[in-house]
Amino acid sequence: MISRSSTGASKTAVAFLVTSAFISSAGFGLTAPVMPELIMTVTGGSVAQAARWGGVAMFSYAIMQFVFSPILGALSDRYGRRPVLILSLVAFAVDMLALALVSTLWAFLLVRALAGVFAANFSTSNAYIADITPPERRGQRFALMGAAFGAGFIFGPAIGGILGDIDIRLPFFVGAIVAGINALFGFLLVPESLSADSRRAFSWSRANTVGTLLQLVRTAGIRALLPVYFLATLSSWVYPTVWSFVAIERFAWTPEAIGYSVAYYGVVSFISSAVVAQYLLPRLAVASAIRIALSVEVVALSGIGLATEAWMVYAMITLALFSTMQDPAIRQEFSSRVAEDAQGELQGGLAALTSIAMILSPLIYMALFTFTTGEQALVYFPGAVFLVAAAISLATLVIYTFAKK
Repeated sequence: MISRSSTGASKTAVAFLVTSAFISSAGFGLTAPVMPELIMTVTGGSVAQAARWGGVAMFSYAIMQFVFSPILGALSDRYGRRPVLILSLVAFAVDMLALALVSTLWAFLLVRALAGVFAANFSTSNAYIADITPPERRGQRFALMGAAFGAGFIFGPAIGGILGDIDIRLPFFVGAIVAGINALFGFLLVPESLSADSRRAFSWSRANTVGTLLQLVRTAGIRALLPVYFLATLSSWVYPTVWSFVAIERFAWTPEAIGYSVAYYGVVSFISSAVVAQYLLPRLAVASAIRIALSVEVVALSGIGLATEAWMVYAMITLALFSTMQDPAIRQEFSSRVAEDAQGELQGGLAALTSIAMILSPLIYMALFTFTTGEQALVYFPGAVFLVAAAISLATLVIYTFAKK
């Protein structure tokens, strides 16, 4: 492990990880506004049909991440964070290039599934952060990673929407270039954070998803938090799962308009993580921060679901100034309750829970969107998906309140 007394080395490592997170999210954000049109192009179908296949793609991606994230987490505990991080960065660059070139539905689905195998960038970076950061400061640094992702989504979607109006495949090519630069920087600049004497033997009994989750369940103080993390993640996944489709169906937004809305969400998330969370987390009890964030999320999701005008959507997105600090606060609680040589296992387990949420989100949100907007819809209500997400967030708040008691 990098010595915590090595302040300069730690700051350099954190600076790279934050920069890496920004570049990765910017590359991903480039493609968000045009993904529905890409799917419609390879399928030749309607928005509702594209939403259905988009759900299948997300489902396959999540299944692969569910299986492989704990394995990559355990490998990072055995061989170090650097090789796993570099591998995931390279895979992301290849994924962007492949998406730029796909012309058939089966190729699109295959690319999305393979991308899920190496989707360990964020979890490995968080394990790296835990290696070099005292427990009481981890929440702030996890929030910095969130700020970097938010900053990437400020620029990525806005640029992606503009490029998508020129050619829907252009954002994917640009994303591949950005991701490739990120991978090269990682290879040249990332040192190892986990020293040889802090590593542990690789074990298949703990590297598989079930074994990893069972180990977390057995860890003191972790069991009650697992459903809270899972449900909070499931609720938040309504945004990347279905927002682009709702915006097209509800407001007839173009890729450029969708890009601006996602970019605005990135601005709010960046301010939340880089300013609000940095100020509030050290001053609030972690439990209070989580309760505030979940309460605000319930209001925001409900407001988006009921919005009839674009300005209402932007008003509700603004509330994310307080809702987005739930993730770093929950991660700080988790990270402080496991051993130093198990941080990779922890992040792999949380990634597995995220994968389960990703598996369920298209089944819930895409299916509901299709049911409420398709030709056979009994009741036309595109915003219904966000009301369901709000209900899940409310259930999370109730469960967390009773769990803490």
